[in-house]
Amino acid sequence: MKMNDLLNQANADNAALKARVTELEQQVAILSKRPEFDLSTVHGREQAVIARLEKMGIK
Repeated sequence: MKMNDLLNQANADNAALKARVTELEQQVAILSKRPEFDLSTVHGREQAVIARLEKMGIK
């Protein structure tokens, strides 16, 4: 392969990686907006209370 071909391949790989990073950043943004616990269930509410107490230093 010639140097120019290698450079073109590297540029294409870089563009694909940048697109994947952007996709993952969007997923992180969506997931970070979701509540940590499912408050519609008793178990989820219990876990939320326990986590809040642990953050306050109460065990």
